[in-house]
Amino acid sequence: MNDANLPQLGATLLADGQSTGFRVWAPLAKRVNLEIVSFAGDDQAPAIAVHPMQPANDGTFYTEVADAPAGTLYQFSVDGNPGRPDPRSLFQPHGVHGPSQVVDRSAYQWTDQKWQGVAKQDLVIYELHLGSFTAAGTYTAAISRLDELVELGITAIELLPLAQSPGKWNWGYDGVNYFAARNTFGSTDDLKNFVDQCHARGLAVINDVVYNHVGPEGNYLPVLGPYGSSKRGTPWGDALNFDGKHNEQVRQFVIDNVMFWIDEYHFDGLRLDAVHYMFDDSKPHILDSIQTAFRQHQKTLDRKTYLIGEANIYDPDLVGAPADPTKHYDAIWSDCLMHSIINIGDSELRLTDRHYEKNDLAEALEHAYVFTAPGARRMTPDLRTEHHPTGLRDYISSLVVALQTHDSVGNHPHGKRLHHLTDVAFQVAAAPLILLYPAIPMMFMGEESALNAPFPFFADFEDAGLRKAVDHGRRHEYPHHDWKGSPLPSAPLAFTSSIVSPEKEQASVKAWYQQLLRFRKQGVTEGWLQLDNFSVESDTQNHLYRLMYRFGDQQIQIACRIDQPDAAPIAIDIQGELVLDSLAVVGGTASTPDQSHASVIHPRQCLIWRS
Repeated sequence: MNDANLPQLGATLLADGQSTGFRVWAPLAKRVNLEIVSFAGDDQAPAIAVHPMQPANDGTFYTEVADAPAGTLYQFSVDGNPGRPDPRSLFQPHGVHGPSQVVDRSAYQWTDQKWQGVAKQDLVIYELHLGSFTAAGTYTAAISRLDELVELGITAIELLPLAQSPGKWNWGYDGVNYFAARNTFGSTDDLKNFVDQCHARGLAVINDVVYNHVGPEGNYLPVLGPYGSSKRGTPWGDALNFDGKHNEQVRQFVIDNVMFWIDEYHFDGLRLDAVHYMFDDSKPHILDSIQTAFRQHQKTLDRKTYLIGEANIYDPDLVGAPADPTKHYDAIWSDCLMHSIINIGDSELRLTDRHYEKNDLAEALEHAYVFTAPGARRMTPDLRTEHHPTGLRDYISSLVVALQTHDSVGNHPHGKRLHHLTDVAFQVAAAPLILLYPAIPMMFMGEESALNAPFPFFADFEDAGLRKAVDHGRRHEYPHHDWKGSPLPSAPLAFTSSIVSPEKEQASVKAWYQQLLRFRKQGVTEGWLQLDNFSVESDTQNHLYRLMYRFGDQQIQIACRIDQPDAAPIAIDIQGELVLDSLAVVGGTASTPDQSHASVIHPRQCLIWRS
């Protein structure tokens, strides 16, 4: 067989619309059969039509079936073993254990031809879980809420992972079918329509992808080929084979997946989960290979796309160094600001393995991070000089910062949000430190309205033994928490309690967030909200932090006091016009200073003024 004439891997609907070419990589197999699956009824075993596949010289097997239109169910049987899903399946209508489905990839008619994306300085990211964002938990239902996000001031949506994972609900980090969007959210065309509708409203869409492991249930990749690493594992599932025998095909599998989400679904970016668990001893590292391929692909597009790494801490190998910006990721997650703020709100609470101290927020605001990779080292002056010998802080604009994320909320045994752990006044006062900071701000679904709903970890595994192991393992992973009364991850309540609904929202908090984002947009438009204009003043004794922007003869000051609620008011100088005051949000009396006046700031209060 001439390998050059073979179609791409997976199921490719041919020009007549009725025939499909099937190709799978199985380098260790002696024989592979394609099985066409038909379900006659719920109580009857499926009918299976077997089609022997022909081997090619590159370790793949191929066959064509004349009557296999879109909607056809199929699987691959290797050396007489039970049929398993296609590693490049585009849709799993019966879940991770069922057959794959042939999809007509050209059926959807896009309307976003004029979409050019969102500029980096304009990014305001809203992280959401598609399944609990609405009562229906579908792509179509989520469209009905997009206008709310636009009105709020959001410019980009980041979806928790969509790759097919087991059961009825899941955070998404247990995905096993990398190319198949989760069946419970809707069809492939439904997802395309969701992205299309986002673009029509000026919203970019980022997909969270997981390349550090494959989920523990429904992982049939090893049946087809050596996808898994023989020398490494992760706490969550099998690591991928990035540096062992046959690693070239596995690396290409991941790189192809990166391009697939960008091209097939018009995503505007990808967030790579836990990149520090993407183990690779080869050169170049898989993270570098992904970045190189992504950059080359960017040149072919007429819209802005972004590659974001979840490092949790500052990583100079991803942003900031080397000097060549073409070798950088566009952004990385950096959680030091978030955990430093949480530590002030509740110093006994630990939502990460890193230990944050009382004075860390001052350093986090000044430099945007406290810990650095590799090994989560606490920053020292010498190490900071090593990272940034010129003293420039231009890396800050490439950091994604947040007050809350799915991890910070979900890692709490009860899934408590920040205002549950502290109070609404604390959250409202702290929010400007994130939303008006010169990095890329992100908020987690429901944060903007102090949603009165938790977001605990949930996973509906179909295997009873795995359910039990995850229920117990979650508590073992965070033994310092009080788990009494918390829902088990496998319990339906863990999922249903997290569903967003309007009656759980607090309108005054939402209005405050909207004002802050309008002010941020104004700052970007006017040109003052830039790193070159930025400085910080910190009074750690009173937990008073000032973000200051000097622009020409103007000065914008954001004073946030997040002290304990019983602390005494303190005097501060306000020179100019008071723009925003958070006290009104929580039922207090707004400050009314004169043009040049020494005012007071209370605990849990933010004042913003310009002169």
